[in-house]
Amino acid sequence: GAFVTITRRDGAPVAARLAPMVLAAAGGKDDRDAEGLALYNGLALVSFEHRHRILAFDLDGCGAAAQGETVAAFGDAVRGLSRPLAANGGAEGLALAPGGELILALETEDGGLPLARLAEDGTAAASARIAPRGRPVLTGLDATATTLYAVLRDYQPGIGNHIEVVALPLGPDGPEARALRRVLRLAPRHGTDNFEGIALAPLGGGAFRLWLVADDNFSRRQRTLLYAFDLKGSPQPPP
Repeated sequence: GAFVTITRRDGAPVAARLAPMVLAAAGGKDDRDAEGLALYNGLALVSFEHRHRILAFDLDGCGAAAQGETVAAFGDAVRGLSRPLAANGGAEGLALAPGGELILALETEDGGLPLARLAEDGTAAASARIAPRGRPVLTGLDATATTLYAVLRDYQPGIGNHIEVVALPLGPDGPEARALRRVLRLAPRHGTDNFEGIALAPLGGGAFRLWLVADDNFSRRQRTLLYAFDLKGSPQPPP
């Protein structure tokens, strides 16, 4: 994995810098499959697949030289799931909820699309399931003080990607899937691709900007894209 820092001018990206992540032990691709990202007080919390774990990087203190330190290593075991996580079916998305709790978006299907919560002992447990339309997978998460936003990607060969962003209220027991509302839906005609990342930024006046990012996955058939949507509403700032 690598950190990409995007410089903006008047809200628009104008430059980008890339810095490979520094891991405690050198490993192969399976050790470096970084997926979800959440920021907290200068720390970058990153989820990994294959070796299912979460690392913390002190970006404010060390910049690109920050070395990942283990926050949790839960392996393929998530309580409440009917089977172990597949190597490429782990925490594709990561979000920080109010109070500092970490929520994981698992890229697997298990009676719905599972969201998991990370316990203080480093174990993970399924806490909610999103009822899908079609055959999507969860690919990204971000949260405000009251709401969890999730990206769902449904790829159909010969047709392309359908992308949905849904919002779930955050209650005392975590995301409330029964109160889910759909924020936006993109079809292949809208220029969709391998969207896996989401970020929210308040704009003031009750509006906010929703960023979606897709990566080309080192394939000529895919593209790296950054989309921005300005949405009305009354979101709270990120926790």
